[in-house]
Order: sequence, then structure tokens, then C-alpha cells
Amino acid sequence: MRIVRMIAAMYLAVVCVSAQEERTQITTGAQRDVDPMISPDGNSIAFSSNRTGHYNLFVFSYKSAGTLQLTNGNKDDRYPNWSSDGTRIIFGSDRTGRGDLYESRVDGSSGFLQLTDQDLLEEFPNYTSDRRGLLYARAKNKSVLRREMQVVYADSLPAAGNTAVLAEGDQPRLSPDGTRIVFVSHRTKNDDVWTMRRDGSQQTQLTTDDKDDTDPSFSPDGRRIVFTSKRTGNYDIWVMDVDGGNQRQLSFDQADETQPCWSVGGYIYYTHQLSETVSNIYRIRAPR
Repeated sequence: MRIVRMIAAMYLAVVCVSAQEERTQITTGAQRDVDPMISPDGNSIAFSSNRTGHYNLFVFSYKSAGTLQLTNGNKDDRYPNWSSDGTRIIFGSDRTGRGDLYESRVDGSSGFLQLTDQDLLEEFPNYTSDRRGLLYARAKNKSVLRREMQVVYADSLPAAGNTAVLAEGDQPRLSPDGTRIVFVSHRTKNDDVWTMRRDGSQQTQLTTDDKDDTDPSFSPDGRRIVFTSKRTGNYDIWVMDVDGGNQRQLSFDQADETQPCWSVGGYIYYTHQLSETVSNIYRIRAPR
């Protein structure tokens, strides 16, 4: 019986190793590199890093093989995202002490345009494809003990009094065609992945595991969703069809792997946490 168990364990280990796509490390160093977001053409990666002491934004270019520091402040800048033409980056910043949203050209040449000015935390911004609207997450109130978030849409920029609350939730991402939103909701007492139409209708729960599912993002063709799940004991990268079917695990490392985004080049970029103080950006081949 002991021999059978050992063979079974070895078989499971081989299966896990073979199921794990070969990964490539993109950033290195003993700092925290987080929030990777690939450009629409797949040639650049925007990310946040505390390598300068506070979280600032950086852009790595495959074409130049160089890394540009986009922001350089003593307040945290997080959660960068791209405009559909790849010329601008939108992000959340604590530079006013509240957590507002800002816009910058990808080379930093035009300075920083503040897009929101509310006395509430705002993060996880998304442009609409025409860059006229803005989707993001906003704190429901000022409480720091239990932060409740809402998915908010503004139909013009800057976002002021023209916002509409679409759902209770966090981490919203627009589909490539701009018609649907994937987001995380805690309404079932743990984090699950949901989708809805851009107007907030047809809210549909996709994951139902009793462990947290977070960080959802659409594939470039909008047919699948990549996300992070803790259902195996630590956070790994998972993928599912856009209707929630065919859920399967893509990464199997003992370290937490989170914040996936799917590139047009057929890769999934994510944050690989080596320790409490060190994380880097990696990528794996996306499933076909």
C-alpha cells in the first residue's frame, strides 16, 4: 500500500510539473514589482515598483529592452492601465492623500492630468476604447476598518459629477469590445468573479468556490477570463470561459501568483511573490 501511495504521489507531481507552462522572468531584483499591465500591441509592460522607496510606475519596452521610470514621487502610484492606442497610461495615486486617478503620456512628456477629485479612494481605472469614458473602483465610504468598494462608470472625462454606480465590487476590467465588465464581488462573503453589461445589468456570478477568486481580466478575443484563485491553498493563475465554464489551473507554484493580464502575443503576465517583501513580474504561455 505504501508503494502504491508513493507512485500516486510521484504521478501527481509529474502531472503538476507538466501542466505548468514554462515561465519566463521579466523583472528581477529584491524589490516588489506588482500590477503588471501589457500594452495593447504587446510590446511594453507598465507596472508598479517600490525599488525607489515608494511605489512608482515603470514601463518596460521589448523594442528598446529598456525600462522607463514614469513617475517619481514620495506617494504611491499603483494599478496602471493603457489607452486603446497605447499612447497614454491611467493610474491610481495617493499623491493628494485621498487616492485619485491620473493620466500620463507613456513617455511622461505631458505631465500628469488629474481625472478624479473625490474624498474617497479610487483605483483600478479603465479607459473606454474612445478614451471618453472611465471605469474604475471607488470606496463606498471613508471607513478604513472595512473598506467596501463600488464599480463606477463615468461617461466623460474628467470624472466629476457624471458618475454612475454599477455594482458592489472591486477590480473591474472592460472586455475588448467594451460591452461587458468583469469584476470581483464580496457579496457572497468571499471574493468571487462576476460579469455584467456595461450599464450594470445582467450581473452574473461566474465562480462559486468557498476560497477567494480575484484579479479577473479578459483574453484579447473576449472569449475567456484569466483570474487568481486560492482554492488550492495559495494563489495561482486560473482561466475559464467567459460564461464561467471550463475552469482550469495554469500555475502550480507554492509561491502566490496573482494579478494576471493576457497579451495579444499569446502570453499571460503576472506577479510572482517570492516573499513578503520581494515580488517580480513573470509570464507564461496563454492556453490556446
